[in-house]
Amino acid sequence: AAEGGRDEDGGPASVSAVAATKKFPVERAEPLTNDPPTDSGDGDGSTDELSDSALSTSSLLDRGFSEEYALSSSSSTTGGVRLGGCADPAAVAGSITDRRFVDRKASVVGNTRLNAYGGTGGGYLERCDRIRYGNRRRSSGDGAEPMSFHGFDMDVLDNNDINNGNADPVKLVLKWEVGASSECGVRNSNEDSYVAINDLENLILGQKGMMSFSQQELTADKVRQQGLYAIFDGHVGNQAARYSAEKFHKILMEEQSSLASLDSARLSTVEQRADSVLRSAFDRLDREFCGLCTEDGRDWDCGSTALVALIVDDVVSLANLGDCRGVVCRSVSKDYDGDDDGNNGGGWEALDPDRVPVEDDPIWDGANGGNEGEGGPSSSSPRILLWKEITEAHSPLLPTERARIEDANGWIIRETEIPIGQLHRMDIFDEDVVEIVKRCFADRMKQHRSDPVRRLQIGRTCGDLAVSRAIGDRDFKAAYNLPVDNGAGTATGVGRKYNDDDLLARSWEGPLVFIYPPEHSGRFRGDIVSNVPDIRTFRVGLPGVDDEFLLMACDGLWDVVDGDDAVRIAKDLLFDKGMSAREGAARLAELAQHLGSSDNITVILIRFYWEKRKD
Repeated sequence: AAEGGRDEDGGPASVSAVAATKKFPVERAEPLTNDPPTDSGDGDGSTDELSDSALSTSSLLDRGFSEEYALSSSSSTTGGVRLGGCADPAAVAGSITDRRFVDRKASVVGNTRLNAYGGTGGGYLERCDRIRYGNRRRSSGDGAEPMSFHGFDMDVLDNNDINNGNADPVKLVLKWEVGASSECGVRNSNEDSYVAINDLENLILGQKGMMSFSQQELTADKVRQQGLYAIFDGHVGNQAARYSAEKFHKILMEEQSSLASLDSARLSTVEQRADSVLRSAFDRLDREFCGLCTEDGRDWDCGSTALVALIVDDVVSLANLGDCRGVVCRSVSKDYDGDDDGNNGGGWEALDPDRVPVEDDPIWDGANGGNEGEGGPSSSSPRILLWKEITEAHSPLLPTERARIEDANGWIIRETEIPIGQLHRMDIFDEDVVEIVKRCFADRMKQHRSDPVRRLQIGRTCGDLAVSRAIGDRDFKAAYNLPVDNGAGTATGVGRKYNDDDLLARSWEGPLVFIYPPEHSGRFRGDIVSNVPDIRTFRVGLPGVDDEFLLMACDGLWDVVDGDDAVRIAKDLLFDKGMSAREGAARLAELAQHLGSSDNITVILIRFYWEKRKD
């Protein structure tokens, strides 16, 4: 991956033939045929028991993780853990902690075609509304019964409508549909992974001795539903990405159980509790992986960026570490201001702000969530599409990141690159590619990521990593380079433990592989690469909001697609073409390849909607 500028052998990342981009994951996004049967024969729908070597014994969950949920590749949409990319059980067996993967080359996952994943979550958080019936139906895309309000358009009415008998009381539940796809692209191996858990709440409650947020004694409303979705983009090998996909959700569950069992009245809101467990989980994941990197003869120097979405009821907490990105889109009334949107309110941009809605305009009709007539768009209440980039990539060129790195006695090298190879890999027969390139050349006032002759500014931490925050990369972290002594710390199975004051007070000698600037001391203080994520929250399913979705992807997509173009395409796939989230994610990954991406591409697409509760 681009973070280290090298592959698992330490040499330049290789690129296969252009023909490798001619793939059509939308067509192959059918029910998962490569997954093992979900029924072990006893009729309970659980997976076959995994061998002892498939699970590590480093944590509580690893010792007693329920058979039903253990590293399942099932396409089930309730419970279960779906791993994808280089951690997909269809491509690799066992756990990255197994001894057969000690050699860094043993875990390479080649250019293997993997199925896109689709599922649904939620359905427990209720809202009672009065609605009138419209005439638009939206198919689920997988042959199941129609979704999005079961064949009617939701339109909350005023008292006049209710008094006149034009509305019926309906109980609705908040749900989400998710799709995920990971493509190797033109690379020889896939170093991306992802994890999807549609029912994290019941997954936690199914573990003996564990507690979830729903069991906390708080005055606020009880938690009803949780989901977890994450992308890990590895560099200099796939070990960090695989380990993260296998372990992060287990660590998060343990941290949530620990917090739920304590008197945590100071963390009374969903946002505060999610923030706390995410930060703890990232710290533990990094410490445990860095400690593993030199155990039992391992010599791993890899790392991984991460993007994690934790859904708790109607609150989405998006945690970013590195250069993955997440964008959200919604259809709203023109007077919407986003002030009720958690700690990330404001900052919304209109998609195509100069466009005026006209009669029979499919874009504006789709944005409104209905057709003409009852529940459809009207001149009195025009709607617009808003989008927002929730995360910010952690580049060493950012002033705050540069200051932190230089305070640790690190340095940054700036490189300028023109990605002309992107032009040779473009598929000009893809209509979406043509439209994106047209917009790119029509607006020369800004630099577009799809422009193959743009000038890229790349910052490298200590002349190596193109990111400033990541899991792993132990050569850049103080705790794993300080000498062991009887005072500050001792060697353990999860790395050398020092408190924060020790790490900041003591300098450490940098690795020999760095190319140091003249007169540099060769010593550092504190971490050069941080494991602390940025976390942003927002609420979904708000009154007046329709056609809402979250798009998460690694830099393999964002290197060649601007945020507004990605939102425009995703909206068209989900709401104009009526594709499922799985088909949408697969198509976006394919589009990145057709736009000339030189990296692995992993996409998670989550569509939020209210649905009539089934009695």
